[in-house]
Amino acid sequence: MSRKRLSNFTSYDRNNLLEIVKQQAGDDLDKSLMVVANRIIDLPEYSCTINIKKDQSVSDYMEKWTAKYIRGYKNRPSQRTSKPIGTRHDPLLDEIIAARLSENVIDLDAIKYGHRLSMSAENIAGPLLEEYIAVKLLKYDWHCCWGDTMKSIDFCNSDGKLLQIKNSDNSENSSSRTVRDGTEIMHWFRRFSRREETNWPALNSLVGVTKKEDILTELDFRNFVKEAISSNPNSISLEQESPWYGIISRE
Repeated sequence: MSRKRLSNFTSYDRNNLLEIVKQQAGDDLDKSLMVVANRIIDLPEYSCTINIKKDQSVSDYMEKWTAKYIRGYKNRPSQRTSKPIGTRHDPLLDEIIAARLSENVIDLDAIKYGHRLSMSAENIAGPLLEEYIAVKLLKYDWHCCWGDTMKSIDFCNSDGKLLQIKNSDNSENSSSRTVRDGTEIMHWFRRFSRREETNWPALNSLVGVTKKEDILTELDFRNFVKEAISSNPNSISLEQESPWYGIISRE
């Protein structure tokens, strides 16, 4: 097995690849899938890497790419079931906290499981942001690259524009801002890490949202998050050993 991008294949026909996507998607076929598929054909070096056997062809790559996209869409936060955190708690942390505070006045279990729950929430914050933007901007012809099917690109549109989003200004990576033919990757982050301010006006301007009823805001995003988690509590794993598990389970 080797990891390959579409650019690793020497030759292929656009129409044939798009037909493979359609056949592989079946009932899951939609406009967003086709827009993203067209973008990776335009920019094969920005396609995701996929495990391919030595004797497999570009057709096999495209089938696996399509399946990866569909899995990503079906596993979006509003639909997913999260797995428990795999890393076991280090008891040394309890000793450190107890030494700094007073073990008689703190609940170490609450701190421990609260921290682990917070990590689960942090893990899903980015995917929730991605899903919210995908829902809001679909009418503006912006399409999510579900399943990380484009390298360093989260959204694209039919005109060839590319967008990478981050939850915070201190989580941006150093990926190139331009791709082949001088196409610019637009970058946006939701929050400023060192001040209580969000960056939604910049996104609305970048993607051309002008209608008042379509404006993306922090309040609207938080309402989306509350609804998504309330409708699908399993999107965040709550460990059975936590002090809240029994209480929540009975509600």
